[in-house]
Amino acid sequence: MTMKPALLGVVAGLVLAYAVGYNTIYARQRGQGHVIQQRTIQEHTDQRVQEDTAELLEQLERYHAQLPPEAEPSWLVREAVAASQQIGIDLSSIQQGNIQPGKQFTRLELTLQFRATYHQLGAFLDHLERSGRFIRVDHLAVTPSLKDGMGKPAVQLVLSTVYVPPVLDATAGLPARTSP
Repeated sequence: MTMKPALLGVVAGLVLAYAVGYNTIYARQRGQGHVIQQRTIQEHTDQRVQEDTAELLEQLERYHAQLPPEAEPSWLVREAVAASQQIGIDLSSIQQGNIQPGKQFTRLELTLQFRATYHQLGAFLDHLERSGRFIRVDHLAVTPSLKDGMGKPAVQLVLSTVYVPPVLDATAGLPARTSP
């Protein structure tokens, strides 16, 4: 009968060792596994957010490249003159409109006067539209020629664009610096 209490003591010791081992080793490791799994999910989420942000910043830079680099109408003048030269139109008048600053952007305006055939006018407008620059036609007036209808019609064209200051410095992801 002395064997049973000893066996009972061994079994109790094993049960106690199992309980202590389970609570100190397995349960702790299981909890750490759960924490690691949560950190992995969070890291994947953070990486996706960073990739999406980088893609959006690249898209913003592409759109921003279509706009003037500064709030000066000279950019719009250069674009219009280059387009007219490529089409073969002689501009008779270029008038810069008032710069119209707004809260988020500055509107730039330009009035052109010239004589052109309808084909040249269409090619000019098509060239502006396909140039990859953001240039809007605000007004178009065509007056037929007075010389028996055989001359080129007079055209008055009002173009505009907007200057949008940089919002973010794409390289650092920080607000852009402004010069004093």
